[in-house]
Amino acid sequence: MPDSAVFEFVAGELERTTRLGRIAARGALRGALELALFDPGRVTASQLRSVIEHLLAPEIRRGGVKDADEVCQQLVARLASERFEASGPESPDEVFGRLIRR
Repeated sequence: MPDSAVFEFVAGELERTTRLGRIAARGALRGALELALFDPGRVTASQLRSVIEHLLAPEIRRGGVKDADEVCQQLVARLASERFEASGPESPDEVFGRLIRR
């Protein structure tokens, strides 16, 4: 499944605003999403905002980003200024499947 538009946007912003390369930026974002049990192909802007606020800083800090907290604040602000199409609600099977993997 291709990545969602919001994932692509944030990954691009992360790459643009840090010294992380494409693979490292996407990997850090995927790692944070994995911790929250979200799929990069279906993640919504609201879900991704929460992941950025709570889980992304340590991931990008491991990649050498010293001002990770500030970068995350800027990403949240940029995300709030954009509009993304909703991908639709998760099906019950998707929700329970995600919960079972915990």
